[in-house]
Amino acid sequence: MFYKKSRAKVGKAYKWFPRAYVLKHPVDTQQLGETISQRCTVSPADVHAVLRALPEVMAEYMDAGRSIHMDGIGAFHYKLSCAGQGVDSPEEVSPRQVKAVRVQFIPARKKGVAGYERALVKNKSLVEFGVDKDKK
Repeated sequence: MFYKKSRAKVGKAYKWFPRAYVLKHPVDTQQLGETISQRCTVSPADVHAVLRALPEVMAEYMDAGRSIHMDGIGAFHYKLSCAGQGVDSPEEVSPRQVKAVRVQFIPARKKGVAGYERALVKNKSLVEFGVDKDKK
């Protein structure tokens, strides 16, 4: 995992922090499908078809009020954003207050030796982006 040095204002002073850095070109569905197919007995075309269908199927279940839990990945559910549009009584609550519907993702976790570990983020080592290790 890469990081870059980033400066942010904390109170009245500026402080330096590591900030996660993501490379410019994301892995697309095609590349993801090909890599998955190399690790199992399914063809790249079959994996690609499943990955293409996944968002639509997830939306159907979430539209029906269900959350989605994917083993080893995490859980997804809808979250409503009302952006400060609160009302004074329960009788006044209405869908007109909703400014956006978002998908909330919560990474899976499992109990490890040192407490709970989050899926997708366990055992990560940080490397400063753009710095040659041999020059340090």
